[in-house]
Amino acid sequence: MADVLARRRLLASARAELLEHPDVELPGIPGHVVASWRRSLARGVDPAVVGNDFHPDLDLDSRLVRCARPVISRLAEQAADVPVCVVLTDERARLLVRLDTAASIGRAADVNNFAEGFSYDEAAAGTNGVGTVLESGGPVHVVGAEHFVERLHDYACAGAPVRDPVSGRIAGVLDVSCRAEHSSPILHSLVRAAAADIQDALVRDRDPGWQALLDLYTRVEARTRHAVLAVGRRTVLANAALQALLDPEDLAALQDHARFLGLRRGDVDDHPVLPSGTVVRVRGTAVAAGGDAAGVVVVVTVPRDDEVVRRRAAPDPPGAPAPRSRLRRLDRAERDAIVEALRESGGNRVAAAAALGLARSTLYRKIGQYGIEA
Repeated sequence: MADVLARRRLLASARAELLEHPDVELPGIPGHVVASWRRSLARGVDPAVVGNDFHPDLDLDSRLVRCARPVISRLAEQAADVPVCVVLTDERARLLVRLDTAASIGRAADVNNFAEGFSYDEAAAGTNGVGTVLESGGPVHVVGAEHFVERLHDYACAGAPVRDPVSGRIAGVLDVSCRAEHSSPILHSLVRAAAADIQDALVRDRDPGWQALLDLYTRVEARTRHAVLAVGRRTVLANAALQALLDPEDLAALQDHARFLGLRRGDVDDHPVLPSGTVVRVRGTAVAAGGDAAGVVVVVTVPRDDEVVRRRAAPDPPGAPAPRSRLRRLDRAERDAIVEALRESGGNRVAAAAALGLARSTLYRKIGQYGIEA
């Protein structure tokens, strides 16, 4: 008990010193707490009260909420011996779900506007287990006087980010809050594991084709240092190596080519020439689910040694379409797929673009590029 009181006095003294001298060094205070205090001070957060706003227009039945609810219920059961609030927020720190294990902690949360619809970002509530997660990008455990706002000094909160499995961006925050005397590192471990469970649920909450594409992309990306690209009907996944390898125009062209490769079956091995003249080798596998084409996952490399690294073909006259006999193998497959889609749609370009998974502007450009009469 004496250690707890000494710790609280140290934190209170350090915080008071910071309010008086913003540039002061604060030895003995965790780095993430000091960084958050400084951000709160710079943003003009009132150290005495929580000044958050209510947002009535939140989607309380979003895919994130739907996937998280079973995990939240499970987490509340795991912590049932302690009065806690289990909270899910969106990417802007606005509370979407709150589940209390005891009425007493729920009443305390309501007093501090820790309720559905209210925001707990750092600019409004200072250091806390929601806003500080979003600022730092990782899990945090804030106990007692580590909170910037005095009204929250009696509480502890453990929060962890929930990331979108495709983009990697933070989609929300899972938080467990309780009285400071009930805090435990176990709560921090539980909330991190539960956040990972929500991310797994987001992965499973996709159609089989998307799931098959993501599974293969994840396996391939984990075992190679090379650039990896996955393209489905409505999904593109590109690792950092690919984004560093190609400029945006080349990457967009390669994605278009990959969509046509995904219409095939089996293995893929091709050498497309990109708009910059760069020759790349794409090797991988077309993905299918339930008998339907789901996309393609390929490893992308630039040929070296005795292979051609870059080549530029002699340009055609401006606006001249490419005859089919002069098209490379990949381009022929692309042209034939467009012709087939136009035939099946009765010449309806909008329907053909949708069937191919292309933007209409891309389809129109390729119709002109390949000299297709439509």
